[in-house]
Amino acid sequence: MPTAFKAYRSSFGFLKQHHLMWFLWFPLIITFLVFFGGFSLTSWATENISGLLRDALQNITWLPEWAGFVNDLLYWLLWIILRVLLYFTFAFVGGSVILLLMAPVLTWLSERVGEALGNKSVAFSITQFTRDLTRAAALALRNGFYQIVLSVLCFGIGFIPIIGAAAPFILFAVNAYFYGYNFMDYSLERKQFSARESNRFVWKNKFSSLTLGAPFAFWNLIPFIGPMTSGFVAVFATVAATIEVERITQKP
Repeated sequence: MPTAFKAYRSSFGFLKQHHLMWFLWFPLIITFLVFFGGFSLTSWATENISGLLRDALQNITWLPEWAGFVNDLLYWLLWIILRVLLYFTFAFVGGSVILLLMAPVLTWLSERVGEALGNKSVAFSITQFTRDLTRAAALALRNGFYQIVLSVLCFGIGFIPIIGAAAPFILFAVNAYFYGYNFMDYSLERKQFSARESNRFVWKNKFSSLTLGAPFAFWNLIPFIGPMTSGFVAVFATVAATIEVERITQKP
């Protein structure tokens, strides 16, 4: 079994052994806030759009008797449509949204895991913090761009006879690689790797990146439940990635 998968398998035990299970509260809280925010937004949009439609219907002189019925019908149609849109939005990008919101928590978790493995934490510096923030933003934009471009290419390949059958597997591998890259980069950032050094490191260890990102990518394919609970998988993935990066960097 590849070492990255071994690290994944042992991540739960590692959290328990080093009294870090409380990190699992963060995905629970963040997922709740995302859901609460999404439903609050759709409720606000339903009320405001239906209010605009109600005002518009009042100006239609031939519809006084049916105005109340039409208002109620439009309200419930909007209610259903917006919540269906929320469902599909969360199903497709919910995992990425939660992963983005959890980035500071996962960075902190990686540091705690590194400390448990015997590494000293770097003293806080506002200059270094600003530099790391800029670096992280640049890497996120770069990886996001490549991920979108490669995903579009995979979609195009899907229309080519025979070869197109491989497109879903290539797309899965692309997403797994970039997810694994993100999980590994929490450790690389802590080790003060530059963006170029991180790119070289992850590409050199691309099989580790793929095996670390594959479970998260697969989990997000489960409709609704996958993205909704992906924050918990991200916690275990970060532990596994940190263990794997430490193993690689400590090689003689």
